[in-house]
Amino acid sequence: MKVLLEGIMPNGTPIQIEEWNENYSFMPYGSTIASYPKSKMSHEGSFAPKGNETYRFSFNFGSAEETKTAFNELLAGTKALSDFKDKMYNPKYADCI
Repeated sequence: MKVLLEGIMPNGTPIQIEEWNENYSFMPYGSTIASYPKSKMSHEGSFAPKGNETYRFSFNFGSAEETKTAFNELLAGTKALSDFKDKMYNPKYADCI
């Protein structure tokens, strides 16, 4: 995995576009956005999000172009992480963003 692009959303949340294709050939090049907001909710489990603590949430898109568009919308503040719940790697944590 390598980080292709980094940025900070208007609310202070760090985000980055990640490239996982070189490790997992089934994933399109540059198709993941990772974000590091404070979780709004807590879930059970040692590695689950906890309320008001920073947690890594990732979102998988169908192409690098789709990923870049979403990344730019997040940076501009025209979209929020919650707008991409359907792209979450782990949708059971959708209530945390």
